[in-house]
Amino acid sequence: MVVGVGKTLFHRLVNNFGSPEQVFRASKNDLMRVDRVDESVATEICKFTVDAQVEREIRFIEKLGLHVATLQSSDYPPLLKTIFDPPPVLYYQGKSLDRFQVPLAVVGTRLPTNYGKIVTGALCDRLASMGVCIVSGMARGIDTLAHRAALQAGGETIAVMGCGLSHTYPPENRQLRDKIIERGAVVSEFPVTTRPERYNFPARNRVISGLSHGTLIIEAGEKSGSLITAQFALEQGREVFAVPGNINSSKSRETNRLIKTGAKLVDSPEDIVEELSTSVRQLLVKKSADIVEIGELSTLERQIIDLLINEEIHIDRIIANSRLSAAEVSATLVQLELRGLVRQLEGKLFIATCKHE
Repeated sequence: MVVGVGKTLFHRLVNNFGSPEQVFRASKNDLMRVDRVDESVATEICKFTVDAQVEREIRFIEKLGLHVATLQSSDYPPLLKTIFDPPPVLYYQGKSLDRFQVPLAVVGTRLPTNYGKIVTGALCDRLASMGVCIVSGMARGIDTLAHRAALQAGGETIAVMGCGLSHTYPPENRQLRDKIIERGAVVSEFPVTTRPERYNFPARNRVISGLSHGTLIIEAGEKSGSLITAQFALEQGREVFAVPGNINSSKSRETNRLIKTGAKLVDSPEDIVEELSTSVRQLLVKKSADIVEIGELSTLERQIIDLLINEEIHIDRIIANSRLSAAEVSATLVQLELRGLVRQLEGKLFIATCKHE
């Protein structure tokens, strides 16, 4: 909470003096002997009113019903503890942070295409159904879609915030946050009243990747924050996965580049699961693969699925290409939607969400 003391300097100070308490007891001159501690930082540490500030923070924690995990706590996430600069303190709401056994980060652009929306929903639904906990940042776009898909599948999800937990950012995700707390957890390393400032989010991204066995990128333009998360994952020794996209789409340029430079191409949940260790795979709930056999589809259903399997198509074109009546097409599409095999997009466009053999 001291101005000028970041995560790296926190660890350096504690390692030098032995404990946070000893840091506050040190003299200004002793503090300045620590690498990267200049006079201004040493002054901030010396003038920090520990008792008053901590009492104020605890009041906020109690008022909001938050939990706190420090590096010494049993509920501190084990994967996060192993990164270079783990957060000294985590504030959270929801389930205990040590209970999520197979966390996976899913991040991407704030302005996804229809393709990105479909892929996010399909992959996160399947992964959550298999027992994977979806970790993301609750930002607009891919993050929000990933959390929602996990919840709709009845799975677990963790939202890592770039602000203190007295704030919800973006504000329109208030209801989503409440649902995440019921099924998973909302987490922040920032003091309770910290506002969602831009410079907080890169630090937040290292926590998203640090909590997770790997990071999946779904659509990312140039200078996307998800690329920062991918870089953190590499530095932390975690797997990086990417969904390939349209070579003409700016939203797929960076995911395609990640694949070129070594990220694993993902077009099914199995691509991710097979990269996990044997012990981690054994923790997953075993579900049947989302592959619909030809025999399970009626003739009409199979005919329409075949049209929609690779691209989104307007209902008028489906009627024309299938040579079926409008009533037959509409009724069949409704049945396929109810079974989760077809998804309707804006403008009466439809696309298949399954594979079949």
